[in-house]
Amino acid sequence: MGRRSPSDQAERRTAFVGFQVTPTERAELDERAASAGVKLSDYVRAAALGYRLNVRNPLTEKALFELGAIGNNLNQLARRVNTTERLDPEELANALRLWREMVARLRA
Repeated sequence: MGRRSPSDQAERRTAFVGFQVTPTERAELDERAASAGVKLSDYVRAAALGYRLNVRNPLTEKALFELGAIGNNLNQLARRVNTTERLDPEELANALRLWREMVARLRA
């Protein structure tokens, strides 16, 4: 869930708001909260107050980790070229292939 502004940090959530929903509506709310990766209370609060949820997508996090690893490999290749002025074309082609595959997966 989005963080509260600094002026709201001292205020604690002590007031209760409750409302009735049908079992079908409850199941839908549960599903939406689960797919957003947040607790039901955070999901409903965000929807009611117009907050934007900070949804953590494990696939995106894994892809960003992989892109970082590929970028590290490309950086090492660039450093090697700058110091030895030699480059293994196969190694470069492999790193670029991995990078292109990851970008294609992110776009899909």
